[in-house]
Amino acid sequence: MELPRLETLWQTYREKGLSVVAVEAAGDRDRARKFITEKNLTFHLLENDKKEDVVGEKFKVDSFPTSLLIDRDGRIMYYHVGFEKGDEAELEREILDLGQK
Repeated sequence: MELPRLETLWQTYREKGLSVVAVEAAGDRDRARKFITEKNLTFHLLENDKKEDVVGEKFKVDSFPTSLLIDRDGRIMYYHVGFEKGDEAELEREILDLGQK
């Protein structure tokens, strides 16, 4: 369950410019909202369009969860499919590395 771990990164680095956006792709808005409330998630949640797979087409995402780090110029700097306990440490290293560039 990556979203609560992303909340921690979001809270740590948002003042330095990190934005976290989760995309609900299953089409179950009520379930997603309930989960967000239960886990006290405060970052942005978007719903993928049911008619057009914007996330899949624009960012080549076809598996969930997928984590992307996108720089301020819109370039994908990090792409990771799946999420297991401990992956947040790698993601944090990538965030810090991107902040140095």
